[in-house]
Amino acid sequence: MVELGQRFPEAEVITDPGIPTLAEAFDSVTIAKCLRQARPDRWEAIEDIRFQLLKHHPGKRCTFEISLRAARTRTYLIGKVYAEDRADVYRAMDEIRQMGFGPGEELSIPQPIAYFPALRLLLQEKVEGPRAKETFLTGNEPARVEAAERSARWLAKFHSIAPRSGNVFDLSNNMDAVERWSQTVARLGEPFATQARKLFRRLEEEAASANGRELCAGHGSYNCNQIILTKDRTITFDWDGHDVADPSRDVARFLVALQRLAFKYLGSIRALDAVAEVFLKMYQALNPVEISATLSLYRGLTCLRLAKYEANRPVCTLREGIEALLAEGLRVLER
Repeated sequence: MVELGQRFPEAEVITDPGIPTLAEAFDSVTIAKCLRQARPDRWEAIEDIRFQLLKHHPGKRCTFEISLRAARTRTYLIGKVYAEDRADVYRAMDEIRQMGFGPGEELSIPQPIAYFPALRLLLQEKVEGPRAKETFLTGNEPARVEAAERSARWLAKFHSIAPRSGNVFDLSNNMDAVERWSQTVARLGEPFATQARKLFRRLEEEAASANGRELCAGHGSYNCNQIILTKDRTITFDWDGHDVADPSRDVARFLVALQRLAFKYLGSIRALDAVAEVFLKMYQALNPVEISATLSLYRGLTCLRLAKYEANRPVCTLREGIEALLAEGLRVLER
């Protein structure tokens, strides 16, 4: 088994029957051909191609770094191979780029390079820099405040001008999935089962309030682990979940993910409440769309969803965190 972050020769790449083009995507000859096809002006002469595994979701997708030398310069790219055709991800990224999130913009995304349908392979710019998560965990208060404000500015701009692309997320049509999340948590036994069922019932009662809301482009899983903060740019990556949704959903995901981070690493779900408030106030100041009517609903929904993630791990090690998330979901809905 190849360790995450380990460089390896092509002969030792991972195998995954669920991603049939994976081995071909890790072939240096194939990658060189793809790059020349995408940018013949830049990558005509390529040598010394290396691969580094970043993340593998068996049967779904595999993300890796490509390092290569061309014209005496070493370049780093990110490749993503999917089990299914995801040309939509490339199209969405390219449309977002064209609408003001290009490489020269302060608020941007990793620049899409090309998508190769035969390989189900997406190539994009690799952005170097610390993630917002690191700042929230280890930075001083001014650094945390700045990170929260930058994250809010990015999301407000995205919701205001990004083109709507992808499926429309309708909560009322997804309640069967939400119920399954509660059942996954309930399998942990008490007190989780009672909390999860109560939270699901509250979400079911409130779901109708989400109907008829103004929708916008959605990231799908916006959080501080997918935001890179460089000196000149704020970059959001991972566009696999792009869709069209109530803007409250992305805001809620950021806020609850911050609470989960605070519990896991800082010992209290409330430890980052101050910077969460900074984020929320900045977002509301910049985005004219009113989100207060559904924000509590989507915060409760996200609490249940992240509790399900923890409960669904092969070994659940954050039982107290799951209980805290369920309690927080109930608190915001009852407030």
